[in-house]
Order: sequence, then C-alpha cells, then structure tokens
Amino acid sequence: MFSRVIIFSGKGGTGKTTISAATAAHLAEQGKKVLIISTDPAHSLGDVVCRSIDRTRPTELAPNLYALEIDTLYEARQSLSGLQNYMENSYRKQGVSGPAAAELADQPGLDEIVSMNRLMEEAQSRRWDVVIVDTAPTGNTLRLLAYPELIVGGTTGATMVKAYKGIFKVVKSISKEESANERYFNQVNRLIEIMRQLNHFLLSNAVTIRLVLNAEKLAVEETKRAYTFLSLYGINLDGVIVNKLYPHGAEDAAALLGLPGEGQNQQPTAPGPYFDKWVSLQNQHFQDIENSFAALPLFKSYLQRNEPLGVEQLAQLGALVYGVVDPAARLNQHRTIWVEDVKGNSLISRNLCLRLPFVEQSDQPVELQRVGEEVIVNFGRIQRKINLPRILNQAEYIGSSYHDGILKLGFGAVLPVKVSATPTSKAASRYADDPFKVD
Repeated sequence: MFSRVIIFSGKGGTGKTTISAATAAHLAEQGKKVLIISTDPAHSLGDVVCRSIDRTRPTELAPNLYALEIDTLYEARQSLSGLQNYMENSYRKQGVSGPAAAELADQPGLDEIVSMNRLMEEAQSRRWDVVIVDTAPTGNTLRLLAYPELIVGGTTGATMVKAYKGIFKVVKSISKEESANERYFNQVNRLIEIMRQLNHFLLSNAVTIRLVLNAEKLAVEETKRAYTFLSLYGINLDGVIVNKLYPHGAEDAAALLGLPGEGQNQQPTAPGPYFDKWVSLQNQHFQDIENSFAALPLFKSYLQRNEPLGVEQLAQLGALVYGVVDPAARLNQHRTIWVEDVKGNSLISRNLCLRLPFVEQSDQPVELQRVGEEVIVNFGRIQRKINLPRILNQAEYIGSSYHDGILKLGFGAVLPVKVSATPTSKAASRYADDPFKVD
C-alpha cells in the first residue's frame, strides 16, 4: 500500500512549483500530513516556501507540512554505490582518467531511477497522508515516468532480464574476481528490481498526475502532447490547472486587488487597455483548453495582488484554486486501457481499448504492429510495447479504429497454437495478473 501521491508537471515557467506547494500547504491546513518532494535538478521549492530545505531528510515547514529536495548524487550513493564504483574502476583499468571514468560510470537514466525510488520509499513508509511531487519541466518528467517501463516493460524487457541472469551465472562460475563481480551483479539485480517496483508503483491507483499550464498557445500544445503520452503509458491524469490568468473585468480585478466594491469610496477599475488584448488572447486559449480537456477536472488560478511566497500565502492560494474540492481525492476515474466485448460483429469479438487523446489533431499517424504477445504502438516520437492480456494472447488481430479519443484494436477468433523449435520465455510481465476488466 502507498500513500496518496500527486505528481505535478508542466512546461517551464507555468508556475507548477507554486501550484504544487499551494496544494501541499492547503492540504496541511486541512489536517493532512503532507510531504512535498522536488525532483527538479534546478530546485526552486525552497525559494517558493522561503525556507532552506534539506536534500537528505524531510524538513518541517509548518504543522503537518514537510519538504524534501532530492539530491540524486546522494541517493545514488545510498542505493547503488557498488554499481557505480565497479563501473568506474572498470573504466580506470582500461586507462580512462579518474574524472572521465566517474562521468562514464554515471549511467543514463540513473538520476530518474533514484529520484523515483526515493519518492516510492516515502510513499511506502506510510508516514504521510499525501505526497506531493514538484517535477522538472514536462520533457524530463515524461522521461522520468516512462523510464522504468522502457527498461523492464514488455517481453523485450523480460528477455533482457533473463539474458542478464544467464550471463550472471556464467560469469560467476568462471570469474577470478568473484567478490567484485558478485557485488556488481547484485547491484544490477537490485536496480532491475527497483525498476519493476517503480513500474507497479506508477500505475497504481494511489498515483495521479496533474498538469499545470498557462493560457498560451505553446503551453497548451505541450500539455496536449503530455496528455497523449501519459495516456499511452497508462499513467493516470486527474486534473489540469490553468495558472496566471488575468482578471476578466473590473469586479474581478477589484476582488483580486482587495479594492472596495460598488458604492464604496474607491470604485473598482478594470485591468486597463494594455491588458485587454492579453485578456482576450487568454480567453481564446482557455476555450481551447476547455474543449481539449473536457473529460478532466479543470481548475483556474488568477494572478494575485502579491506574489504567493511562504506557507501562509501558498495555503490561501491553494484554497482559492480548489474551492470545495478535496485536493487529495482521485479526481478522474477514467481508465486508460481496458478490454471490451463486441456484439454483432462477425469478425471482431473483443477490442483492446486505449484512451489516446488528440491523435486526430496531429499529422502523425498511429502505427500498430502485432508481434507475438505484444502490440507495438508508435505515435510520432512515442512508442510503447503493450503486453496483451491472456484473453487476447491467442486471438487474431483484425484491425484498428479511432473515435472520440479512443483507439480500439479489434481481435477475433483464437489462433491455433504454433509449435516453436525455440522455447519461449515465460517471464512475468506487468500484465501477468491480467487486471483488465471486460465490459
């Protein structure tokens, strides 16, 4: 079991650090014990809460509210120091200088893994009612969330793990440096197990993503791409927050600036002609946002009279953003992938359904390929290999259709079992427990 985890992401400069901190402070005021974690290498969380934050243990900011800025170097030393030391020594034996060997030993994706592992450990500790995560800008966040599955997901990952274990047995039996090699392989085993656990963790009901954007064209387009990516990878998106909105009129401006209302000595004034154009543009983009993310809860955050800094002001902002909605709740129950029965079709008996928004708005085609017990989905620069559930393993793939944001892969009659001269791997996949519900 995990604590409730809410991960905030968005284009750089949209204010996601402020919104994630406001959510955390608001929840803490409601009596929830909250930890807010920053995984952004350019940590700005401390600047927003106006406090110095420890990078190894949670810092108490206020009653029920704690913060942590993850230090990936420290986390890597704590979790996988043996692996890095072995790799560094191996490069040095080949004549590589010390600094260069240390750089080469820093394996790609290791920062993402150790950051997510620390997050998972905090969620597993049950010390917190809610864990809020402030991430790097969108691109890095998507890599952070997808990396575990890219390594261990699908039958390719299972085959790689099996091959690695075979190599381990051979090397262990012939190695003259048994202790060093054994430490290395044990560390790699641990790394693979961490990624398996992260795969399960990110797809659990405890974890959801919320996207923060501004009512601007570039931010809207990037958020749409993130929505498609998250949906393809089966990661639950449960809210969109539109931040830094200008007030729409005199009354709104007066309320935000704290001015008296009608009939008072000082009459409220509109933002002014300079901002009228910006308000109009924001209104246009907001209409696009409402249409694009209609299936998701949508929240607004207006520019305040002062920059929201410190726990007290952040808690006030959080209350304004969420209103009567419980920020800790899972706000969207839509499934991202499921199987449905098909009636009245002589060819197709079941559909594998993937929620994949904005495909029809792109000039990039969706490419599908059935390879054994996997379906490979390519969309632009995104690829995912999906293990078929058992009820479709031996079924014939008929074709696909796309409508209203749902990609449907049709499967028909059960194919005859082919006898192969090469034994196939039966390594467990992430769908081994067959969690699909047939409608």
